[in-house]
Amino acid sequence: MTLKPIWQWCRKQWIRFDQQIWLPGLIRVVQCLKGPIDKRIHRYNLLHDWKQAAVDDFSEWLSNLEENAEETKSSEMDACDLFRLMSEFTALRQEIRIQNREQSKTLSTLTGFLDAYQETSDRFQKTSEMFKDRSRSLAGLEENIRNACEKRTILPFLEVRDALVRGYEACVRVSRTKSLFRPPPKGIDGILEGYEMALRRIDRALSLSHVKPVEALGKVFDSKTMKAVDKRVADEAEKGLVVEEILTGFMRDTEVLRTAEVIVGE
Repeated sequence: MTLKPIWQWCRKQWIRFDQQIWLPGLIRVVQCLKGPIDKRIHRYNLLHDWKQAAVDDFSEWLSNLEENAEETKSSEMDACDLFRLMSEFTALRQEIRIQNREQSKTLSTLTGFLDAYQETSDRFQKTSEMFKDRSRSLAGLEENIRNACEKRTILPFLEVRDALVRGYEACVRVSRTKSLFRPPPKGIDGILEGYEMALRRIDRALSLSHVKPVEALGKVFDSKTMKAVDKRVADEAEKGLVVEEILTGFMRDTEVLRTAEVIVGE
């Protein structure tokens, strides 16, 4: 069995692969890279050197191709491939020239735009700073309005809580005044449980708005969160401490919504 038919078949397949896959792939790669290459050539002023180098590389490739090529019956097909390659290369060179002219026009337009922008940049910067200042002022005003509205909404609930506390304390006093001939009122335990449940719920609702009561009883008197409405003679250990809380104070984060009214020991 001779190897010549196999070799001819392999060469024919290689020529078909070179014509239909390899060469179109190279053309696409060149088309994808020509944009970035043109930008760098225009940036570094290497247009003439790059073109000359491309022509030299292509000439060297053609010379090597002629030295290594073998004459076969498919020489007509090789000539057709070479013609297509030269046509594509010529079209590529023409497209590069057109793109260079367009890039030059774009660069001139962009330069004029940058000059005009440079003249108005200071004015734009001042306008931007003014806009930022106004935005910050509006944001601060909005925050103040929101806090004021929330504060006005929360204050009535504090009075409701005070009323619940007074009712709860009255029920506690009534439940404790019992004797053999004077039993506590019927259902007083259920009333106490209802007051406790209402107080827990209103305290939970206030905590959602970051409102918490001021801890005053047994603490050192603090003029920022407390108001002394009276003084009481107390032991040495209780001097300067709050011995009774008349009205509960409340704070919202670091803001005092209502000062606590207390009696201080002396």
